[in-house]
Amino acid sequence: VEFIKIHNTPDGTFPNGIPNPLLPECRDDTRKAVIEHGADMGIAFDGDFDRCFLFDEKGQFIEGYYIVGLLAEAFLEKHPGAKIIHDPRLTWNTEAVVTAAGGTPVMSKTGHAFIKERMRTEDAIYGG
Repeated sequence: VEFIKIHNTPDGTFPNGIPNPLLPECRDDTRKAVIEHGADMGIAFDGDFDRCFLFDEKGQFIEGYYIVGLLAEAFLEKHPGAKIIHDPRLTWNTEAVVTAAGGTPVMSKTGHAFIKERMRTEDAIYGG
């Protein structure tokens, strides 16, 4: 495995812009690096490193609801009928995939602290 790193030196002045790959204008450097290096995928993190975002081999951003659905399916294969906690911004696709895989989708407030707490109270196997 080879990693091509860009903008990986911590600098609180954010000289390369706001580290938020949810904003389309913040995705271009990762997209370009994937294409330039012929990478299989790209990974970008937000400013506090609690979320990662994926890009395909063409440098195209993969929306979070696809990733949450993909991971939920994998967890539900081993834990049929389990609960999956999801962010309200990721309702599209997530609820359909979780239900089709035999799980129960449960919406949480936005934010990792809320998702983690809801996972504990619901005894969920995954949250995203």
